[in-house]
Amino acid sequence: MAAMSSRRASWLLPGLAMLAACGDAPDTAPGVSMALGQHRSETLSDVRYELTFDIPATQNARVRGTASIHFASSDASQPLVLDFTAPEGSVLEVHAGNASVAFEHVNGHVVIPAAALTAGENTVEIAFLAGDGALNRNPEFLYTLFVPDRASSAFPSFDQPNLKAVYQLTLT
Repeated sequence: MAAMSSRRASWLLPGLAMLAACGDAPDTAPGVSMALGQHRSETLSDVRYELTFDIPATQNARVRGTASIHFASSDASQPLVLDFTAPEGSVLEVHAGNASVAFEHVNGHVVIPAAALTAGENTVEIAFLAGDGALNRNPEFLYTLFVPDRASSAFPSFDQPNLKAVYQLTLT
């Protein structure tokens, strides 16, 4: 009987640890779930984007960009989840607070670890290759329509209607 109890305890403890860790895990399912959207709208404010896009002369070449995302956070205990539905490998580099940050690009999200964030003002800088989902490119012009859930196909963002932001845009 004692051997049976110790076997149960050997799988029970890791299982409980996994369940406890799940409570702090961000929702990275494809799209923006109600829980993710609600968490961000409750904990993030004063969102400002400084976006730079380098439009290549060749229409088929990828558009390179940088996003400096400034925001206030009332909760830095969980990883930050940004929306970016460009193909895998499109996130080139991430910095938070002037330090290079390990990140995940999963299911259309860029996940930045909580350790890279602080309660209060934060700046996250991302170098990326823009996705073409919302970019309408012609030989003579380029335009976009950021209807709901399309901005995140062009650049990393909090792509939800109840989290407004101010943008500064530079095109080269």
